[in-house]
Amino acid sequence: MDHVYPDMSAFVAQGSSATPNQALELYGNNPDFEGYALGSLGPLGYLAPTDHYISDSIDILPVPYTCPPSNASPSSDHHHVLAPSMGPPTKTRKRKAPTLRAVEWEPYKARIIELHITQNPPLSLKEVKDTMEREFGFVAEVRQYRTRVSQWGRDKNIKPQEMKAIVRKRQTRKLVETDKKPLHFEIRGSFVEPKKVDGWMKRNNVLESSLYHPSPAADTPSAVYCWTENSAPSPAGSMRTREFSVRGAVSIPQTPQPFSPTSSISSILEPASSSFMGQSPAPIYQTDPTGYTGLGPVEHRYREADEAHLRQILSENETLYGTDHCNYRHVLKPLGELMMDQGRYKSAEETFRRLVRIAQNVDGNDSNNMLDALDLLGKILYREGLYSQSEKLFRRTCASRRKTQGLEHSKTLRSRASLAWTYREQGRYTEAEELELRVVETRQRVVETRQRVLGDEHPDTLTSRANLASIYRKQGRHTEAEELELRVVETRQRVLGDEHPDTLTSRDDLAWTYREQGRYTEAEELKLQVVEMRQRVLGDEHPDTLSSRADLASTYRRQGRYTEAEELELQVVETRQRVLGDEHPDTLSSRADLAWTYREQGRYTEAEELELQVVETRKRVLGDEHPDTLTSRASLASIYRKQGRYTEAEELELQVVETRKRVLGDEHPYKLTSRANLASIYRKQGRYTEAEELELQVVETRKRVLGDEHPDTLTSRAL
Repeated sequence: MDHVYPDMSAFVAQGSSATPNQALELYGNNPDFEGYALGSLGPLGYLAPTDHYISDSIDILPVPYTCPPSNASPSSDHHHVLAPSMGPPTKTRKRKAPTLRAVEWEPYKARIIELHITQNPPLSLKEVKDTMEREFGFVAEVRQYRTRVSQWGRDKNIKPQEMKAIVRKRQTRKLVETDKKPLHFEIRGSFVEPKKVDGWMKRNNVLESSLYHPSPAADTPSAVYCWTENSAPSPAGSMRTREFSVRGAVSIPQTPQPFSPTSSISSILEPASSSFMGQSPAPIYQTDPTGYTGLGPVEHRYREADEAHLRQILSENETLYGTDHCNYRHVLKPLGELMMDQGRYKSAEETFRRLVRIAQNVDGNDSNNMLDALDLLGKILYREGLYSQSEKLFRRTCASRRKTQGLEHSKTLRSRASLAWTYREQGRYTEAEELELRVVETRQRVVETRQRVLGDEHPDTLTSRANLASIYRKQGRHTEAEELELRVVETRQRVLGDEHPDTLTSRDDLAWTYREQGRYTEAEELKLQVVEMRQRVLGDEHPDTLSSRADLASTYRRQGRYTEAEELELQVVETRQRVLGDEHPDTLSSRADLAWTYREQGRYTEAEELELQVVETRKRVLGDEHPDTLTSRASLASIYRKQGRYTEAEELELQVVETRKRVLGDEHPYKLTSRANLASIYRKQGRYTEAEELELQVVETRKRVLGDEHPDTLTSRAL
């Protein structure tokens, strides 16, 4: 399916037998070479292409005046400068610091924050500056560090509203809640010294013996954290206030970087709040989908009452038990998952970070609660396109679970399966395949050992096989993928029945493989059956149903049946806009599909207008360097090329090539697709030598990375 995302019921939750393979075409589609094989996502759910962010901001510095050389002649380009009048000698100006863009700071962000904020004792900015120069040769002035740390939202200065909230809560605890322990406070991860609070109260004439009620009354800022002795820090304000104030906040881009000077997991866990650059889509809710029969909890993701109920219970549990109690955490987890399913990634990440922090302080680093929280954080980082960070978290949980729970424990196997998916999204197909094969073999062995009656029919074994089939499809090994998928479909039909959601998902995957093989008639027939069953079982507006309809439209487009494809895509776009909102990931994917269909029909003006909207929204939602944003920009470049606007197409494609190289690596399939597109632009411009040189590089790299028979390799060799 082209840019289309499956419903979250497809990903593997703990204790769920749902298969993770929903049809999903992501990133790197070569709009001109539709032979490019794309994979499905699994245990981590879908990646979605949500607060405005500060783009490549620049530290502006004054440019010092440069004197002309002493040998400049009157005819030189230098202006004649009058000799200065006699007087005190002019003080020599210090050489200006280099201008540094945000992207140049990003690789060092984690290390800077670690030195200045998290380590004990923290370093001053002057000491941080010296350390960074010594360790990495990174040169910047202290004032530049101060500005950058502030833009990252990690400055230690306490804002007036934050101090007012601290004083109000401290005085209330001291004078009213006398049976409770004193509160301690943090601001953006930095401990607030009591003497600093005392000094503020003295300057503002707030008596130690008086309650403090600032006017006008305001909610507690989200940066304020408080806790008592022997308890984990917890947000001081209500969760309701924080989650719905996210849209107005400003954050710094955090892009998927393949390299970071800090490789430790602490650099990922350190932020107290989300570093994700996007903003959540506006919360739009829908009652039960039309025709919903009550199978499973999926419909709750789209009901406002469900979230309100969770928040009410969370507030009550915090009051009754505190944030460390299991009752509090048991509500916090589904609340984060609900926001994740709605595409509200920043809010979900912040919630999961709270779970991690509580588990770390209360249960310890290798506890089950800690590992479960890390798995959730890894999933949301994965959806945000932060593959390397997600990989580190899953490596951590895999190692800890293997040590504490054993290699054959179901949670260990799920963590390993998640790790395999991070490999796949980084283009490391061999590692992904090897790991998934080991998971399949282990699950089969465990099942055979524990209950020989189940054997190959155990749900986890079937899920792993479906995952492996998806990897094969991604590698262009369609025959192997088809063989595995047929086995999974047959087993699930026999064990679960024709209309079980897992069975329908397996048939959906098989239809996708047929389409990638060019077997459009078989793909269409199977896809129509899935659409009809999902409409009957789940309703017209269920995400799985919409995903199947979008995939069917893609099949029509592959056959050149553009009118049918357009009609179906328009229906999907309209439904997703109404049910999920304009900025939800699924909605954006549908609009990108529609733009593609317009382009194939030669309706370039409409295609360009729609693709531009998708590009701008994805840039705001996910940032410039997210894979979905890059895919949309590549599609826009293709539209320019179709219109003969080669200069614009080349400029945009070059940006995509460079960004994909930096984010994904030089040999990632998506990056190779961009280079192939660039070669096509050169050929259209008559720059045959450059085109041929680039095409040869792409062919050789694809042969080495993907193999001789991969569709992309064959497409490149045919040029």
